[in-house]
Amino acid sequence: MASAPGIDDKTILLGGSFPLSGALSANGQAALGGIKAFIDATNEAGGVRMSDGVIRRIEFKYYDDGYDPARVVQNFRKLVDQDQVFAYVGAFGTATNAAVMPLATRQEIPQVLLGTGASVFSADQKKNPWTIGWQPTYEQEGESFGKYLVSLNRTLKVGFLGQNDDLGDAYRNGLTEAIKGSRVSIVADVTYERTDTSLDSQISTLAGSHADVLFSAVAIPRLESAVLARMAQLGWAPMTYLPIMSNSATHVIKASGAVSFPEMFSGEFAKVPDNPIWAGDKAVQSYLADMKKYSPEADATIANAVWAYSAGDALVRALEGMKDLSRQDLMTSIHALDYDDAPMLLPDLAVNGSDSASPPIHELQVEKFIDNRWELIEDSEKN
Repeated sequence: MASAPGIDDKTILLGGSFPLSGALSANGQAALGGIKAFIDATNEAGGVRMSDGVIRRIEFKYYDDGYDPARVVQNFRKLVDQDQVFAYVGAFGTATNAAVMPLATRQEIPQVLLGTGASVFSADQKKNPWTIGWQPTYEQEGESFGKYLVSLNRTLKVGFLGQNDDLGDAYRNGLTEAIKGSRVSIVADVTYERTDTSLDSQISTLAGSHADVLFSAVAIPRLESAVLARMAQLGWAPMTYLPIMSNSATHVIKASGAVSFPEMFSGEFAKVPDNPIWAGDKAVQSYLADMKKYSPEADATIANAVWAYSAGDALVRALEGMKDLSRQDLMTSIHALDYDDAPMLLPDLAVNGSDSASPPIHELQVEKFIDNRWELIEDSEKN
């Protein structure tokens, strides 16, 4: 059976690019650690049985990009042209993956199961048939909390804080769509730049709007923590939403000293390993054991590690489901994914790759911060 570059009789060579240095190095290390842990555990268990009956080990080649789109492009070209990888998998970041997508399309290289919630990577499969995300989009997250606010059947004034780019626009668009025609309205809309080191002035402006709700779509955890600290200084404690990427109980909320906020919300689609509510969960225990054994250098409590570990599971399932050893069939197999037993995914959520306009995970649940931990709101809206 003929095979594409990157596959021989013993191995499958895959690759990715991650910010292992710079401001997002902890997140990059976590994302790399998560997918490597699942791959290494799979290899130790014997490998992946593919359609030709051969069991192969997965080799994963990666390079540091410092979250620099130009370096990512260089890394992608090196992985494809020099290393001859079969597919580009699990790469971290929106701007970095956006820089690679035109190359993946032109060279027909699978760019899959990406560590970003930007909808552009899944929304137009006709234009970009070789790219697909993994986790719920930022629009879906904004819409999910917007639906929750509407379900409260109250008149609510919302202050919105978002990054001045496509990321902030995505959260705003999802929220706006969900509250359209309801008693919920946005009364203040403030942006920040990715290079900002303080958001004190933005928070002062939003506090002055007397909003009942703050949707704080701050993508950088240390800045989100500083936002909460500034709110505490001002004595402003509205109902507050933190995005999935910046909702860590340890690294954001507790670090800010703002744990006394009465109504703090977020969204979630995966189990949080340092949340006591999951302490006895077998999937969480297995995840933590694999991270300790195969990726001890990564912080297993950072969400990027959890998401990437689950993406590793999807990758293995897709490889096993291929009908032939072509790159095109990997894409077909990912779109055919349909299961509800993904490791670390929340109960009642599923993986389904058949929606041509959404990533394989496109649902999430609203959660509330209670007694120093996140707890799911049982009747929260799903997208």
